[in-house]
Amino acid sequence: MKHVAAVALCALMTSAAGLAHAQEYPDRTVTIIVPYAAGGIADIAARTLGEALSEKWDQEVIVDNRTGGAGFVAATAVANADPDGYTLFVSDMGVNVINPYLFEDVPYDPAEDFRPITMISDTPLVLVANSETPFDTAAEYVEYAKTNPGELSFGSAGIGSLNHIVPEWINAEMGLDTAHIPYRGGAPAATAIASGEAEVGVLALSSVGPFVDSGELKILGLAREERVESHPDIPTLIESGIPNVAAGQWAALFAPAEVPDEIVEKIAADSLEFLNSEEARETFGERGAIVVPMESDELGAMLDNLREQFSTIIVDANIRAN
Repeated sequence: MKHVAAVALCALMTSAAGLAHAQEYPDRTVTIIVPYAAGGIADIAARTLGEALSEKWDQEVIVDNRTGGAGFVAATAVANADPDGYTLFVSDMGVNVINPYLFEDVPYDPAEDFRPITMISDTPLVLVANSETPFDTAAEYVEYAKTNPGELSFGSAGIGSLNHIVPEWINAEMGLDTAHIPYRGGAPAATAIASGEAEVGVLALSSVGPFVDSGELKILGLAREERVESHPDIPTLIESGIPNVAAGQWAALFAPAEVPDEIVEKIAADSLEFLNSEEARETFGERGAIVVPMESDELGAMLDNLREQFSTIIVDANIRAN
């Protein structure tokens, strides 16, 4: 009986200590590590949320851009950080979903080493085509590609990028045969498609506006489950008869795996308070993104589904990083 009482008392004291720790958190600077250079989608998401949390907490929140190694440098730094909530991670599909299926040796496990906190933002992807191509819709593109196998090429931001994998996904769903031309980034890929060097591509909606306005590119469809409020006239690929293909360049907030529940819950609650605000909606909208507040469990389930989907796509398309 005394043993049971002692165990219960110990559990109660541990719970109380955890709650007190969460109430005190943060009492010093919090660092958000980002695996890409300043100015990218993940960086913008981290800085926007970081500024809001800094104001909320009355503590400095800084962004640390640790580039290199397809995100390996940043991911391993977070995975090995003290699990006290003072090192966080804003990352994307590549680091948290795709890498383990793309590389033979990945020094971290995205499913085990990080705790999902919330989705922050999503930058929709669109299927675009050079303005001189003989098709104007996603359905017409599929029909043309089927009747002209091997004739069309798609440009991407590089092997294994989301801009590479999504067109391969379209090919797999529709039985198409198109050639891949990798470029060194999304901007060179957009320029190549606009010039006719490649006929089609899947690019960020926020980056194709100038090419569409100039008449060099046309948008065929949106790689998303629902249409976007800013461009309600663009149909989704699913609406256009291409099933399942929905993937955005999202950015989400994570913590090292062993960070206590109480601290993760506080970070999530304070983040969601901002992300659900009109201020967040307007701020991200000005930067070409959609704010996507998401509970931790919902984000975790989404990541599980994406890993299942993309592991199949990468294997079937025989996509390798090397």
